[in-house]
Amino acid sequence: MIRSLYNISVWSVLTAVAAPLVLALLLVLLVPTVAYSIPLLLFLLLVTVFATRADLVSAIICGLTSALCFNFFFTEPRFSFEMSELYDVVTALVFMSVSILIGHQTDLLRRRIDRQAGIERELTRARADKDRELLRSALTSSLSHDLKTPLATMIGAGSSLIDLRKDLSEQDQLELIGSILEEARRLEKYIQNLLDMTRLGYGDLPIDRQSIALPEIIHVVRKRILRAWPDARLEISLPDNLSQLTVHPALLEQAIYNLVDNAVKFNKSDEPVLIAARQADKAIVIDIVDHGPGIPQNKRETAFDFFETLGRGDQHHAGEGLGLAIAKGMIGAHGGKVMILDTLSGESGTCMRIELPIAQNT
Repeated sequence: MIRSLYNISVWSVLTAVAAPLVLALLLVLLVPTVAYSIPLLLFLLLVTVFATRADLVSAIICGLTSALCFNFFFTEPRFSFEMSELYDVVTALVFMSVSILIGHQTDLLRRRIDRQAGIERELTRARADKDRELLRSALTSSLSHDLKTPLATMIGAGSSLIDLRKDLSEQDQLELIGSILEEARRLEKYIQNLLDMTRLGYGDLPIDRQSIALPEIIHVVRKRILRAWPDARLEISLPDNLSQLTVHPALLEQAIYNLVDNAVKFNKSDEPVLIAARQADKAIVIDIVDHGPGIPQNKRETAFDFFETLGRGDQHHAGEGLGLAIAKGMIGAHGGKVMILDTLSGESGTCMRIELPIAQNT
C-alpha cells in the first residue's frame, strides 16, 4: 500500500473520482427509477477496471467514491448522505469491503506478474549470454580443428613443392597444387559459413528483398554444385506456374546450396539428388531428396544446431555442422521453415523440405 502511494498518478485519482460520479448522474437522468442493484454492479465493474488498469490507490478511491454516490443518489432519503435503512448501510459496507479486496488482490496479482516478467527477462538475458558464450566456445573449438586441418594440408603440400620439387614428377607437382587449391576452396567456404553463422547468431544478417523466380536461383545453385562436385547428378523438377519470390536472392541461394551440398555429399554416387518444387496453399514447397544413409528420428531435432555433425566426428569432410544451421537461419529470416522428412518413396535417404510463405513474398 505504501509503495503504491509513491506510484499514484494525479490523472488516475481524478478519473477514479469522476467516473463513479458521471455514471451515477447518467443513471439518475436516464433511468430515474432503476433498481439500485444495477448501479452497485456497475460501480463494482468500475472498481475492477481501475484495479486492473490503474493502481491500488485509484481502485480504493473509486470504491469510496462509488459508495458515496450510491448513498447519495440511490438510497433513501435520496440526494442525501443519510441512510434510513440498515440494509442500505450493510450493502454499502459490503460493497466497500469487496472493492478494497478486489483492488488489493488485483494489485498483488499485477506485482506477481511484473515480478514474473522481470524473472523471464533475466532468464532470457542469461540464456542469450550463455548462447553467446557457447557460440564463442564452439567457434574456438572449430577454429582449432576445421581451420587448422586444411591449413596444415596446404602448408605440407607447399613445403613439399619447395623442398622436393627436383625429385617430384610433373604429375606429382600437379597433384600437390590441386590439393592446395582444393583445401583453399574448402577453407574459403568454411570461413564464409563461419561469418554467416556469426551474423545469424547476432541477428545482423540484412534482408534486402527482391522479386525473383525460383528457377533462376536453382539454376545458380546447380552451377555452383557442379563446380564443387563435378560428378554430381541433379534431377530438377520445377513447374512453370510458380509464383515469384520476394526474397534476398543471395541468402536464399546460399540456404538451398547448403542443403543440396549436404545431400550430394552423402548421396549414393549412382543416384541423382532430386530438387523439386510446388505451390501449396500459401507457400512454395521445395524438396531436396537424397539417397544417402538418412538422418535418424532422434537426431532430427538437433540436426540444425551449430556444429552438429550427427555423430560423424572426423570421418567426414571438414566444415560440417554449419551448413544446415545456416540454411535454417536464412530460411527463417524470410519467414519460412526447414524440415527433415523421410523420402517420399520410403527408400533410404533424406528429404529436406523448405516452406516459404507466399503471403510474405508478394
